[in-house]
Amino acid sequence: MSVLLFLLSFVLFDAEAVKILLDNEAAWQRLGDVTVPPEQDIEILADLTEKLARWVPQSVWKKNVDVTTPPQRGDVVRLEGIMIFAKQRDKVYHCTMALNGGALNGGTVADVFVASLPQAWKLGVPIQERAAVFGVYVKSYKDTPVFAAPAIEWYPNTWLGNLGFDVALFDHVPVSRVTEAEQNDEETNYRTFKFTESDREPFYGLLRTVSATPAGWLEEETKKYPFNVTDLFNRPHETRGKPVLLSGTAKRIVSIPVTDSEVHRLFGVDQYYQIFFYTEQSRGNPIVVCVRSLPEGMPVGDAVDFAEQITVAAVPYKLWIYETSAGQHYAPVLVGRSPIWHPQAAAKRLPPESVTTFSFAAFFTLILIWFACRFWSRRSRI
Repeated sequence: MSVLLFLLSFVLFDAEAVKILLDNEAAWQRLGDVTVPPEQDIEILADLTEKLARWVPQSVWKKNVDVTTPPQRGDVVRLEGIMIFAKQRDKVYHCTMALNGGALNGGTVADVFVASLPQAWKLGVPIQERAAVFGVYVKSYKDTPVFAAPAIEWYPNTWLGNLGFDVALFDHVPVSRVTEAEQNDEETNYRTFKFTESDREPFYGLLRTVSATPAGWLEEETKKYPFNVTDLFNRPHETRGKPVLLSGTAKRIVSIPVTDSEVHRLFGVDQYYQIFFYTEQSRGNPIVVCVRSLPEGMPVGDAVDFAEQITVAAVPYKLWIYETSAGQHYAPVLVGRSPIWHPQAAAKRLPPESVTTFSFAAFFTLILIWFACRFWSRRSRI
């Protein structure tokens, strides 16, 4: 079965693909009975949504969207609108969604059965949140279209949601203080502090969203959020998603190539830069900011004497443990816009060797002036 599921990423998703997922054509036919309320087929819907979330690559959803014609059973449709209510039924969530753009197969409201909900949502109460889903059309029951979906995209009325970033993606990325690592097993620490497959959509989606903001806009947005650099280390739960403005010394800037073709296609990212830099408050602990571009002429490097002064607006993402020759280290990872480079600040600060040379030259000059003054003083008395 796993081979067949792998092949789904290369073919159009349709009713036959759904049958492969269910491994039961009778169950698919049962779901299609327009006289049976979908609530009576909860077990089948729960099985389908779980398999959609677990097995179907995101690339399949992106390829199979056709909003120009009414969907047929098994078609993938992107729904956008306001999620107005959600309740849990056994192992699946039943959501009611008011659709944008008029009716779909006769209905302006859709029933969406989904494997998971944004963690911040409450069940059984009005929600009224902007949302979207890629859903498999199952049938229409009493003029209400019914869909099965792997997850819900959430666009709250926040600066990040208003930019079109799916805030629900943060639910898939654990965030913890490094002090908590002592209480976790090795596998939990790996999922929490390392970059894994679950980081792909939120990280690259955030990178694309933040880098597209107009110059100066994100810097202005940071003024709305009280912030202390130590919060990045000690309160990562509270800082994630809130823009901050940082100034410091970049000691390492390296280009990271992205070889994943799906990332190229879905997010348009083929490379980005990692900036390791230090602020006065970070006290020798590096902060890592990932950006898609650098100012023209700004150097990259990681030599011992590399140092560039920057200011960067960025969004905290998570704490990261990385390996060096000296062992494991941790750093907050943020996603930012292109930094503001201050080359004149670096030029004003002479290296220690230059300061010593300058001091010696100044002292020698003063000695010459003193001898000259003594010489002319004696001549004036002759």
